[in-house]
Amino acid sequence: MANIKFLNRKKEIEIINNLKKDNFFIVVKGRRRIGKTTFLKKCFHDAVYIFIWPNKSIGWINERICKDHNLPSFKNFTDIIVYLLDKKKVVIIDEFQNFLTVDKSIFGEVQLLIDERKKSKFLKIAVAGSSYSLINKVFGNVASPLYGRRTAEITLFHLPVKDIFNALKISLEEFIKLWSVFEGVPYYYEMIDTSISTEENIRKLIVLREGILQSEGEAVLSVEFGQDSKTYNTLLMAIAEGKTKLNEIANVFGNKKNEVIKYLSIVRKEFKLIKRITPINADIKKSKEGRYELVDNFMDFWFYFIDRQKDFIEQERFQELELFFKNNFNSFVGKKFERFIKNLIETKIVRLNFEPIKIGKQWGKIKGAEKGKNTYEIDICAINEKTKQILFCECKWKDKVNPEKVIKELKEKSKYVDWYNNERKEYYTIFAKSFKKKIKQKNIYLFDLKDLEKTMKT
Repeated sequence: MANIKFLNRKKEIEIINNLKKDNFFIVVKGRRRIGKTTFLKKCFHDAVYIFIWPNKSIGWINERICKDHNLPSFKNFTDIIVYLLDKKKVVIIDEFQNFLTVDKSIFGEVQLLIDERKKSKFLKIAVAGSSYSLINKVFGNVASPLYGRRTAEITLFHLPVKDIFNALKISLEEFIKLWSVFEGVPYYYEMIDTSISTEENIRKLIVLREGILQSEGEAVLSVEFGQDSKTYNTLLMAIAEGKTKLNEIANVFGNKKNEVIKYLSIVRKEFKLIKRITPINADIKKSKEGRYELVDNFMDFWFYFIDRQKDFIEQERFQELELFFKNNFNSFVGKKFERFIKNLIETKIVRLNFEPIKIGKQWGKIKGAEKGKNTYEIDICAINEKTKQILFCECKWKDKVNPEKVIKELKEKSKYVDWYNNERKEYYTIFAKSFKKKIKQKNIYLFDLKDLEKTMKT
């Protein structure tokens, strides 16, 4: 299995290297399993690594740190840090936000330590955290003792799709299936066996009784929500099941719309687990056509295939769980294929005939059409307001797609898109596993997996 942990972290490593020569207090954040600890250990080879357990006393943690690093006994956490800094040691503190439940007074003590040492004494501390909401509470809240004390804040995002694909050395079809579940999280790819199919990998890692990632979703949620997870779980499950509109989600909560709006806002802004999307030609702040979707592929998969099927797991009906996975996985990948293509366009792996300013989904109502036939939806649209250019795109996770049929339907739907009518220049694109026969027409572009694979390898 290829080592992909440090693929394309050059920018982040460069930031660290530029800070190394001076005193620093760096914050590194990112989702669970994204590689924060490994990243910091690579940047600071000789650093002293300290982990903050969430359910232990400060006394237990201090004792454990001293024992693990063969230090003299200290009763105070900051005394340990001062001792290490006086020895000219870089200190990495992992899951730093856990002090919120262990001992909040530590934040004030660390603030005093920073203020005392930053100008004249050795101060090199890097802290990491997996919880967006709690890290923001510690460092982004004006009332927090550590507000304004960061030298730098680095967020580790998903690894770039092209880099992962080229490291794995597998077919693009198999990779898209993997990406649909694991996205750009390095830890998950480290666990796969490239000698077996994607379906078998996912089955072994997540679906089977002994699957090491079967409880991963619960772990991700507990990092953010702790014990207060029931309401948020219900909300996220509803979205994963396809209830993406406000009214649909509110129905799950007994039509308590105002309450649901509050929860959606918290999960979107504080926890960053969902996002709100609107038609590409709409004003995102004013539009009432908003939909909600989970931003994380793994969590989407976990809610749909694992948490939603808890009865199978609790009653040990694993054969039925495997059958559900087998029957529904291809459909799940089909939905993620659209997100995959959007990623390729956004990162310019697939280049358009124009520079898109905005890329997204498009949907709306057809005026005058009968109910049941009065809506349309286009997988991806890309627009440039200045040049008045627009792309209409369909993504088909199917073989032998008939391009004439799809283009005809796409052109018909494009008529309903109210955006610089009679002024715009239109382009049409289909992405598919394969086509019955490729066609060549002006401003029409077809990409199958072979085309995309060549693009991904250049």
